[in-house]
Amino acid sequence: MTFEDVLKLTRQRIGAIAVGLVIGIALSLVSLWLTPITYTASAVAYVRVSVPSDSEDQSRADSYYAASQLASQKVKAFVPVFTSEPVAQGVINTLGLATTPAELSGSITATSEKNALTINVSAVAPTAAEAQAVADETVRQADAQIRRLEGSRSPVGLVLMSPSSMSGATRSPSLPKHLGLGGLGGVVLGYLLAFTRNALDKRVRSQSDVASVVEEPVLAAIPRSASIARDERSEDHDHRAEEALRKLRTNLRYANIDKGLRTLIVSSALQGDGKSTVSANLARVMALSGQDVILMEGDLRRPTMKDTFRMGSHHPGLSQLLVGATSLERALVRTPVAGLQVIPAGDTPPNPSELLGSTRMSELLSYLAADHVVIIDAPPILPVTDAVALAEHADGVLLVVRSGSTTQDQLRQAAAGIKQGGGAVLGVVLNQVPSTGFDRLRYGEDLYGYAATDYAPSSPSPKPPKGPRESVPRIMQEAVPDTHGPADSANRTPGAGSDDGAGSAPSTMDFIAMLERQRPTASRWTPAQAQTWRTRPGYGAANAAEAR
Repeated sequence: MTFEDVLKLTRQRIGAIAVGLVIGIALSLVSLWLTPITYTASAVAYVRVSVPSDSEDQSRADSYYAASQLASQKVKAFVPVFTSEPVAQGVINTLGLATTPAELSGSITATSEKNALTINVSAVAPTAAEAQAVADETVRQADAQIRRLEGSRSPVGLVLMSPSSMSGATRSPSLPKHLGLGGLGGVVLGYLLAFTRNALDKRVRSQSDVASVVEEPVLAAIPRSASIARDERSEDHDHRAEEALRKLRTNLRYANIDKGLRTLIVSSALQGDGKSTVSANLARVMALSGQDVILMEGDLRRPTMKDTFRMGSHHPGLSQLLVGATSLERALVRTPVAGLQVIPAGDTPPNPSELLGSTRMSELLSYLAADHVVIIDAPPILPVTDAVALAEHADGVLLVVRSGSTTQDQLRQAAAGIKQGGGAVLGVVLNQVPSTGFDRLRYGEDLYGYAATDYAPSSPSPKPPKGPRESVPRIMQEAVPDTHGPADSANRTPGAGSDDGAGSAPSTMDFIAMLERQRPTASRWTPAQAQTWRTRPGYGAANAAEAR
């Protein structure tokens, strides 16, 4: 693991590391509270050897040298005397301590440095005064014990060179030391927790996580934004999310540069990853750049577009269009965004996968893509096969991954399912990326910080050259007229009585001709038309309660 990997882990798992740090400090405080307070005092004993004062100068010099050598030899032998039981008993008797010789010997430490004539004595006691008294008295009792061992005529003895003092007594345990050790241990514990969580957590959180699973690039990282999720038609959106959507729009132009991108499926691994929000807002920003866009609701099982764009609850849509139960002009719904039209799902059919994978669906997409960019909001890939059935009819699939929710296995399976069905995955959109300052640090994502700005519309994608439509060998029959009201139309089941859609639906070539004759004459609204949009029957705010 490199230093960059450690930094990345720190950003991603800063919470686990912080928890470990808090635990370490808390344990150190508990340990400090449970540990009895003690004081340590130190004294220094000097080993001396007496030399006769009436000797001659040369003889005295030789005697001093010999005494020094003898004292150096004796230091090492004298160290154990300080912790012996006789010395401890003498200290107890002198100071009147309520302890045993063994306990007192355990609280006394004697050490000496190499070639030194001094011995350092430390004593631990509940109070500073007692520690000071024990340290000094130990030196005196050790001197007396040595004289008993060496004999009364021995020139060797101990001198208390540096008595201990109360000001020099140190308190134990030390609060800063305990907190420091606890914090260090807590950080180690935090990183262990982070490594463990990283090993067990397989959710996709960053672009590097996506790159480790699939080969396709991350085309955009969209920050979490309540404004774009609340109303896709609104112009008042989070500028960071808007910039991410513009980036997605730009990157899509280079995703399929050889064939051009006219039909795009937007899907995800599971429900709730934000595919509908991404597809609706992508269609909006494409239309704002000057392109003619049709947003098609391909999720026939759980349609939501009627609520998003406040349509009537029984508005005809894709399912009726595919079986010839309505016309293209009736299925298309214009929006206040210039250049953007939508085709809702319509009634829920009994055979969504068959309808979406039918030849008529392919012909419908080819027809609409001649003049528009078609964005299809498809069902999730893993629960049902609808998106896989659609994939072979489109130029590519855009996979929406919800940051911190979609797992790596789910992303891998979704991409593999599209490819196995004959589709092409153009790229991945990392959605719902936390955008606060803390979470940007945590996830390490660059989510732009530009201020809201009016950008000039980008040049639209090149359209295929105008040419003759596919020839129709015979005169088409008229589409099945929608003579029933919306409620009656909702009660009819599309696709009944035919293996391709409807018992009375036109043939494939008739379907092409039907689309040709129903081709809308305009794809944009005038300002006056946009102004009256909310008051149209079944669409506007006056019928919002019914539409919901």
